[in-house]
Amino acid sequence: MLRNEFEEVLITQTPYYQKLNKVYRDSLNFQRYLNLLKNLSNNDPILKYFEDKEGKEIVFMGRKIFSLQEDFVTNYLNFIRDESLLAKWDEFFERYSNTLFEIYKNFTQNDPFRIFIFEIVNRKLLRDFITRETIGRTIEEKAYIAERIGVVINQLFNYVRRSLTRYVMVQDRLITESYEKVPAYPRVSRNELTKLMGRLILKKGLPEPIFSAILKNLLNTNYNLGLQKIIKKIGEMGKEFSREKVMEILGAHFFFPDEEGMLKVFTAVQTTAQGIYEEVKNKRIAIEKRIEELNKEIEDINRLMSEQLINEVRNFSTEESLELHIKKLKRSLLTLGYDIRRFRLELQDYQKKESEIEGILKLKITDFFKFITKNEWDPYFLFLVGERKTIEEEAFQNLLKDAVNECKGSKDYMNILNELRIPGFLKERYNTVEIMKRFNTIIKELFEPFLKTLLLEELIDYYPKVGSALIPENIRYVAEEAMRGRVSLVEKGVTPKITMEEKPLLGVDRYKNLIAVLTYDIRGSTFMGTKLQNAEKESEIRNLFQETMLTVIEKFGGLPIKDTGDGGIILFAKNNFDIKNGKTKIPEPGSVLNAVRCGLEMVKESINFVQENIEHYKDWFREVEDRKINFEGITYATLPPAYQSIFQIGVGIASGEYPKEIYLEQNAFGDLDLSGMLVRESNFYSKIKSREKSTVICDDATVFNLLLNVDKFSFLSDTGVKLTAESMDIEQELEYWINQKTSRRGFIIDFYRIFLSKMGEEIYHPGSLKILIGVTDIVIEETGEIKDGKGGRGKFLFEVSSEVPK
Repeated sequence: MLRNEFEEVLITQTPYYQKLNKVYRDSLNFQRYLNLLKNLSNNDPILKYFEDKEGKEIVFMGRKIFSLQEDFVTNYLNFIRDESLLAKWDEFFERYSNTLFEIYKNFTQNDPFRIFIFEIVNRKLLRDFITRETIGRTIEEKAYIAERIGVVINQLFNYVRRSLTRYVMVQDRLITESYEKVPAYPRVSRNELTKLMGRLILKKGLPEPIFSAILKNLLNTNYNLGLQKIIKKIGEMGKEFSREKVMEILGAHFFFPDEEGMLKVFTAVQTTAQGIYEEVKNKRIAIEKRIEELNKEIEDINRLMSEQLINEVRNFSTEESLELHIKKLKRSLLTLGYDIRRFRLELQDYQKKESEIEGILKLKITDFFKFITKNEWDPYFLFLVGERKTIEEEAFQNLLKDAVNECKGSKDYMNILNELRIPGFLKERYNTVEIMKRFNTIIKELFEPFLKTLLLEELIDYYPKVGSALIPENIRYVAEEAMRGRVSLVEKGVTPKITMEEKPLLGVDRYKNLIAVLTYDIRGSTFMGTKLQNAEKESEIRNLFQETMLTVIEKFGGLPIKDTGDGGIILFAKNNFDIKNGKTKIPEPGSVLNAVRCGLEMVKESINFVQENIEHYKDWFREVEDRKINFEGITYATLPPAYQSIFQIGVGIASGEYPKEIYLEQNAFGDLDLSGMLVRESNFYSKIKSREKSTVICDDATVFNLLLNVDKFSFLSDTGVKLTAESMDIEQELEYWINQKTSRRGFIIDFYRIFLSKMGEEIYHPGSLKILIGVTDIVIEETGEIKDGKGGRGKFLFEVSSEVPK
């Protein structure tokens, strides 16, 4: 496997990608309607194609096919408005059909599934164009257009399937039993549909008002299929439990329970909520106790540090010594402040969670019916698959009596009602048996086929959409999926880098929660010692600088382990606070984002340190070179390179697992100490130098952890970091994102403006660690650990910066 291929697999597992997948493939509705369609079609074999998919099939429609179908609708509407344009229509239709046949052959390539996809997506596109072109028209006009254009569309696709795929076993039963049974109706509301179908309903023996009244009366029904799956998933939620998650589980199933079914759901939710509630409550109490302890600690530290500061003033020796004490006091207070802030934020999360669960526990069973997702057409779908109720004879006659009043203005309606009327003494009645027979025929021959067309279109989506612009995030997702071979491209060719069928089983999850070791190396310390010619002064200045670094480290929750003289070793674990306070020595893994942010802030503060102290340079350094440097009025930018480098730093960040790659224990002197590969590797990264600047270098595990824990990321590419969508059409935008992905040289963590650039130069590697460069063959163990081609430990390195790397 190549390096980029592993990254591709990992990218698909990131929260950001999963969110895009959920949104743009509409995974919840896809699953519920696929199951419903399987039920209605007796598990038609063509539906097996969709079973393993995470959401809707996505089709990208090229300019030609999109414009072709738009022109088809426009030209046909012009023709039926003025049928003297027959010759013009015939001329257009010949060009249209020839072009469509060519596109059809190139796309389908005699693949039965692609044949199915092509027809459904084009029918969906045509429906959207018909909808757009019939806005503002009367119901009668819409119905007439739908019936006329529907005949042409059905004949066209029927001919295409029969003539161009004669040597292929085309599975088109779902199409012939749906689209070919009904006109090409535009998108309308549920209430408008029966009006649109009014003429066809009448042909089958019922006035539309009578049919609508019966349908409305029968719509309220239940559907409990999938109940056990729902209860099982609710019980398995664990810490992920939330109101939103419960609604998501219910929404993923076509589920409209009766009172008994809802009682089972209610019981499952309450049981799970009660268990989580106790856990959340105990955690909230523990955090409140920690905050209380920290508040007491502030008073003690403030008193102690104030006394030390007063003693330092009384025994004043140097300005640097006093400044160092002030910095220590500031750092101690800041450390407590940051700890309290972190716990307060954590407390807010647990308080919110506790309040939410309390709200769920107070709900009544009737409240849970509001959790059930009901889309506009669901009542009609439910009517097809649910257990239908019956209408008692007397209630039926009263229902008909009310509906008859709506029919009195139509001679055709009244003629049919006269056929259905049963003479009686003093009271007029209707033949309910015959009426229901005709009603069921209309459902079977008109409503069910139409509703199946809607369900088929829930399995497939297309881009660009008719009448709506796409946002860059949407285009990005389509481009990424195209590169994975998971988008059907009409008229466009993209060579997929890795497809779902080729995707190996990898331990990507190992990178989700890691421990990080940050090692930093202060550059130019030898040069500084030479210039200072004073060991005491050198120690004071170095300690002053170290205090600056430690303030940053404490800000991001790092745990200082060792002062190496020319730098330090820092631990980043989820439970650093407990380790610092002696409650445990076992680091808890999590996100290493704070380690990366800390490294960047340290670089920034190292520059600030020079700028803040440059006025002291004339006192600190004794120039021994031939030329004299005048430090008066000098700035960081105008400092000689040798002096600029004095407080530059090299930061190395290595992330991995405990205790395999890092181990924390007391050393022989009784101090906490780190050992393991991460210490050696982070130290090595900190030595990678740049002449012009401080550097932050991290390993691939650190980058992978970031991608698996942040809400959004982008690709770092030579094509740029931002898309100006206004200046591009959709195909140009798609090309842009494909280029971004294929030419990427790293990643951007958008919210924090962190740029992660792959190292592109050969680097000396000590011991057994190999620094892997470029597109390299690698081996992924079952654990997800990367090995080089020969099975040795290998790492890819990234340079971290807060600006776009050049």
